[in-house]
Amino acid sequence: MHILPKLAITALLLISPATCLSSSKPPGKDAILLSNVQTLTLRAHRMTTARRVSPIPQLSCAGPSKQTCNLYQPETMRCTNQGYDYDVEDVQWTCTADMPAEFKLGATDVICEGYRNADDKWVLKGSCGVEYRLLLTEAGEKRFGKRNMDSEWGGSQSGTGVQTIMEMLGNLIFFGFIAAVFILIFLPILAQCFGWGNRRGGRAGQPPGWGGFWGGGGGGGPGGNDPPPPYSSFDPYKSSARQGWTPGFWTGALGGGAAGYQMGRRAYSGSRGRSDGYDPGEGSSRSPQFSSTTASTGFGSTRRR
Repeated sequence: MHILPKLAITALLLISPATCLSSSKPPGKDAILLSNVQTLTLRAHRMTTARRVSPIPQLSCAGPSKQTCNLYQPETMRCTNQGYDYDVEDVQWTCTADMPAEFKLGATDVICEGYRNADDKWVLKGSCGVEYRLLLTEAGEKRFGKRNMDSEWGGSQSGTGVQTIMEMLGNLIFFGFIAAVFILIFLPILAQCFGWGNRRGGRAGQPPGWGGFWGGGGGGGPGGNDPPPPYSSFDPYKSSARQGWTPGFWTGALGGGAAGYQMGRRAYSGSRGRSDGYDPGEGSSRSPQFSSTTASTGFGSTRRR
């Protein structure tokens, strides 16, 4: 009589929590338990499945900066179930991807959609994606600079303050030069238009006998009113008044300075982009090139959305 209760107690003790969970009925045909998933394969430029919320990219970079994330994206990543932490469904993962020598994987968290809510132990099949951190190795720091390690989302990049001051100083010098050239060009024009000063002041101070120089000293003789030779009929004051202002040295300097400034700005921006290793976009001529790749592994846990 005492044997049957002992056998019943022993059978109950042999049933593990995982067995109870796995034997429970799923809430839908696409609902799965992560404890039953051994591996996940994620691919770049693909989206997860979705039921309650919007889909997410299967692979997404979480930092430490946008510049670093733009440098490289792995094509595939394979995550392996390494057991659980405090709960059987709190699965821990190791994720591996091929990386150039300049990069390595940091934390790799698997994010899945809870089937009924964000706290549901059941998740939607195909809804899991990996949020990874892309870190620079020593070789990457030498190639792209350490500033890429600083977080753009809350951190400050080294050298930004000095670069800002230099840019402001360059702008002040350039615009000061432009203002000086404008003054030198347009001030004489305005003076001529509004009659500022005596335009013929240089002739007003001429000695009385200047006009008779060609006729023998201006003594009043018959030759005193003789016209000067033909080449002296040129009046520089009348000629300049008739001709008006024409482009000259200062306008050329103004245009050349503006063009040189813009070219310098573009060259400076390009050099900054190359020193930072920043990739402006897919298909850009400044995209960094990498020769070979090796396997890199990151570690992470599970989150639900």
